[in-house]
Amino acid sequence: MNDTETRLRDYLHAKADTVPDSAHGPGLELDSTGTSTRRRWVPMAIAAAGIAAVLTLAVPFLHGLVKHDEQPSVSGLPARGPVSAGAPKIPYTTLVQNNPDNPLDTWWAAVHDGGKSVKNPGVKGNVVARTEGGWLVNTGYPDPDKAQVAVVSTSGKVRPIGPLGAFGPRVSPDGQQFAVALSKFGRAENRVVVVDIRTGKEVSSLTVKTPNLELLGWNKDGIWLDEHSPDPVAVKLWQPGSKDVRTVGTFSAGTLHVTRSNNTVTHITFKGDRSCVTAATLGAQGLEAKREYCFKAPVAAAYVSVSPDGATMTISNIGVAVDIATGKVTKMKLPATAKWFEDAIFEDPDNIIVVDESGPAQKLFRCAVATGECKQVAVAKPDEIIQQVQP
Repeated sequence: MNDTETRLRDYLHAKADTVPDSAHGPGLELDSTGTSTRRRWVPMAIAAAGIAAVLTLAVPFLHGLVKHDEQPSVSGLPARGPVSAGAPKIPYTTLVQNNPDNPLDTWWAAVHDGGKSVKNPGVKGNVVARTEGGWLVNTGYPDPDKAQVAVVSTSGKVRPIGPLGAFGPRVSPDGQQFAVALSKFGRAENRVVVVDIRTGKEVSSLTVKTPNLELLGWNKDGIWLDEHSPDPVAVKLWQPGSKDVRTVGTFSAGTLHVTRSNNTVTHITFKGDRSCVTAATLGAQGLEAKREYCFKAPVAAAYVSVSPDGATMTISNIGVAVDIATGKVTKMKLPATAKWFEDAIFEDPDNIIVVDESGPAQKLFRCAVATGECKQVAVAKPDEIIQQVQP
């Protein structure tokens, strides 16, 4: 399962039965009136590929619980004060639906970042992150043996780097390296390979007896990895350069979120009709909880994002930000009709960009996590899908 499919899995479970077959996909266009035309996202081919796992109850190891071809110009965004209506500072891509060159609606058509727009030069995959001189991308879809990471430059040139057959790239905390899994179905032993982005050279690797190996993330504590499975599995941690692999605990698929800029991880559990999101850090005995927030779970699955400084977490399906230190909960002041399904992307510690899935066209909003104030910054074009990218 690639990254796009993973992100859509739970969302599609919740929405596939509610969207009409005649619906259309969106694109990105600023609208000074704040109105939109038409749209609905129905990536049914992705749905068929994406629904590959089911969330099950986790067995957490938690200790010490305390309770978008036009790109809008980017205007300055203050860290504090009124929310800006300038274009997003984060990268994002657009995907053209029903494109005969992209029959499965799987790969991006253009990437947009800081006033620069670059058309896809033929890469079949998704954009992973911003990197020096361009963007880190996946290539080779759908043949897993041809899968490889590449850098697409701001001039549209493609520079493949790292091994063939690699998937699930995770960028290092300093943005200088990435890790990939070299894993084949049915093979007992698989590898984690670390590659320097600038030189393209392998700098570290680890062989593990983990079938269906996948990488969950890379933060200051190391690379988090597990077996891709619908059942609860052991999550392990490896710091490149070390020979030691540590078992953190047992978790269900899709319930653990790792942010590369800090050491705060979040974990989702289910208690009856309630969902609980726990922010935690790694301790001697496993994850040590710093804040738990429980709520009555709506039909849509929760996606959790953590700010770059590790101080705030946002929860998509209920539209809130939670201060991890104090427990203060701030409701994002989106329109009452808004449907926020995907995870938010933090521009900085104080502001998030969210996609509103409601109505005939997607919209992008910027929200201040401290006050909940939100402003619409973009609205979609017909027949395109927006995917935000981690900066």
